[in-house]
Amino acid sequence: MSEEDLYLGRQPWSTAVEGILALIIGALILAWPGMTLVTLTWIVGIFVLVAGICALIALIGSQKGQRGVLIAGGLLGIIVGCIFLAWPIGTIAVLLWLLMIWLVLYGIYRIVHAIRQPPEDHSRWLDICLGIISLVVGVLLIALPALEGLEVLALLLGIYAVIAGIILICLAGAEWSKRKHMQTG
Repeated sequence: MSEEDLYLGRQPWSTAVEGILALIIGALILAWPGMTLVTLTWIVGIFVLVAGICALIALIGSQKGQRGVLIAGGLLGIIVGCIFLAWPIGTIAVLLWLLMIWLVLYGIYRIVHAIRQPPEDHSRWLDICLGIISLVVGVLLIALPALEGLEVLALLLGIYAVIAGIILICLAGAEWSKRKHMQTG
């Protein structure tokens, strides 16, 4: 097994796309925190769907032991994202709960993803950070029902999306750097 095969089949371009979209969505949410719930539902639906697709893209070249985690994370994101996009008005009532569950599960998925990386992969800590931040935001939303106000929810989600976008772009850069190093070294 080559050194490159030791690492999860993380596709840097799909991670970068996920990060750029998260940054754009986060910036839009922060710029207009008073937007309608339907618009917020569409934005969140697009992000969750893209995150699910990116997790499935990561299956390409992944190790056998990693595929279950990637499939579960990818399918969950695609299903929840499609629900948001197909029924935006109907999902407004459950948007918060679906989002909280997705954030908690996404956090767990990212932490498991990082733990399964080889110890030599120094970008693991970025996945762990993203997982912890996702878990904290998800648990905060569950534990503090007073955050149900649209503006507070929008600001929290906007801040989360910007931080997640930065971490995802850093992960993509680390993966590109690692691949370049493996090819030249």
